[in-house]
Amino acid sequence: MTTLITTRDPASGHMVDVRDNLTVTQLAMLFPIHMLVWTFAAWLARGNLDVQGDMVENFVWGIEWQAGYGKHPPLFAWITAAWFYLFPHTDITYFALASLNALVGLLGIVALASRFLPRHLAVIAGLAMAVSPLYSNLAIKFNANAVLLSVWPWTAFLFVRYMQSVSRRATWCSALALGVFAGLAVLGKYFSVVLLVALLVAGLARPAWRRRLLSGSSLLVVTAGIAVLLPHIQWLLPNHFPTFDYASERTGGTLPEAAGRFVIYVLAQLGYTALSFGFVLLLAQSGRLRAARLMAQSYVKPSLHPDLWWLTLGPLLTAGVIAILSKTQMASVWGMAEWFALVPLWLAVLAQANVRFQSKRAIPVMGIYWLLVLAVSAGVGYVGASQNTDDAGEPRAELAAYVHTLWHERTGQALPIVSGSTHEAQSAAFYSDGHTRFWDSRASRTTPWLTMSDLALRGALFICRNDDTTCLDASAALVKASPISIEVRKNAWGMELPARRYHLLLMLPSRAVPPAAD
Repeated sequence: MTTLITTRDPASGHMVDVRDNLTVTQLAMLFPIHMLVWTFAAWLARGNLDVQGDMVENFVWGIEWQAGYGKHPPLFAWITAAWFYLFPHTDITYFALASLNALVGLLGIVALASRFLPRHLAVIAGLAMAVSPLYSNLAIKFNANAVLLSVWPWTAFLFVRYMQSVSRRATWCSALALGVFAGLAVLGKYFSVVLLVALLVAGLARPAWRRRLLSGSSLLVVTAGIAVLLPHIQWLLPNHFPTFDYASERTGGTLPEAAGRFVIYVLAQLGYTALSFGFVLLLAQSGRLRAARLMAQSYVKPSLHPDLWWLTLGPLLTAGVIAILSKTQMASVWGMAEWFALVPLWLAVLAQANVRFQSKRAIPVMGIYWLLVLAVSAGVGYVGASQNTDDAGEPRAELAAYVHTLWHERTGQALPIVSGSTHEAQSAAFYSDGHTRFWDSRASRTTPWLTMSDLALRGALFICRNDDTTCLDASAALVKASPISIEVRKNAWGMELPARRYHLLLMLPSRAVPPAAD
C-alpha cells in the first residue's frame, strides 16, 4: 500500500504530492536537453539556415546596430549581432541561438504557470508546450516572429506578477519590469500590440486586476515602455516610418476575405497545439477522456478559470478583431507566441477537477519524442540532399568561402562589402569574420549605412545567381567590368551534389591618395 505524502507548495498554496515535487529538478533538466536535441536536429535536417534568407538578413542588419530597419523594429537583429559577437558564424551556432530563444520562452511559460499552479505542474506546462511545433520546428527559423516566443511569456508573467503583487515595493518593481518587457515586445515586432491590448482587456475584465490597472503605479508601466521605445521612435521620424509601410503591405482586400483567412489562422493554431494537448493527456494518471473533454471546454467556458482564460484567448480574440477590421490577411505563424497561457489553463482546469498527473512519465515521453525528432530530421536531411532541393543543395557557405578567398587573392584584404542576389550576398556577409557588410543594390534605401562612395573607396563584390539576370545587368552597370562565371558545389551526407552556377563582379577599391605635403 502506497502512503500519500503531501505538502503545501509555497508558490501557489496548493497541496501537492511530495513524491512529484522531488522530480521537479529532474523535470527541469529536460529543458536544456530539449534545446540541444533541437539544435542538432535542425543541423541534420537543413543544408542551409533557411531558404527564405531571414536568418542571414537578421545578421546583416544587426551588425549595423541601427535603432530600426526597413522591414522591422530592431530587437531580433540586435540579439543576432550580440550572439555572433561571441560565437563563430556557423549554421549550428545559429540553430543554438534559435533553440535558446525558445528555451527562454518555455521558462517564461513555467514562470507564468507557477503563479497559478504547483511547481511540478508548472514545469509540465513548459514541457507540454516544448513539443509543439511553435517552440521547436517553427522556432528554429529565428526571425521577427520567433523572437516573440521568448518575450511574450515573460511579459505576461510580469503582468500577472504586477496584478498579484501585495507590497508597495513589489508592485513598483513589477510595474517597471512589465513596462520594459512591453517595450521589448514591440521592438521585437509591431504585432506585439496584440499582446498589449489583450493584457489591457484582461486587466479590465477581472475586478481584482482592474483596481491595480487603474492605479497610479500603471503610469510607471507606460513610462518604462516609452523609454525603451524612444530610440526606435526617434529613428522612425527622420526615416519616414518605413516599417509601417512594410506592415501595411499585408492589409487590403475585403472583410469576407480577411474573416476567411482568420478562420484558417485559428485552425492552424489548433493544429500547432495538438501535440501539447496529447502530451498533457499522456501524463494524466487516469480519466483521459474526461480530461480531454475538460480541456476542450476550457476554450469556451471562461468560468472554469477566468484569469487564465483571458490570458489565453485574449490575444487570439484581439488579433481577430484587428485583422478583420483592418482587412489583414493573417499568416498562421504570426500566432506563434500567443499560446503562452494555454497549457497552464488546461492544467489549472484539470487540477480543479482533481485530475492527477504522473509527472515522472514526462521523462520517457520526452525521450521517445527526441528519438523521433532526430530520426525524422536525419531522414529529411538525407532525402533533401539526395534530391538536391534548394534547402539542401544550395552551396551558400561554400560560395561564401570562394568569394572571400577570391577577394583576398586579388586585393590582399578582407572583403569589405558584398551585394547582388540578396540571399547569396547576405550569406557571404554571414560566413565571414564579421566585418563584411551588405549593400542592397536593388533597394539601397534599406541599407542607408552604405553609399556608392563607400563602395568606390573600399571596394565591393557582387554575387549574382545564374538565373538572376536583373542582378547581373544592374551589377554590370555599376561595376563596368566583365563578370567571372564560377561553379560551386557542396558535399552532404557523403554525396557530392550538382554544382550551382554564379557570376561574380569585382569593384576593386580605389588607390589611397597620399597626403599633400605641407
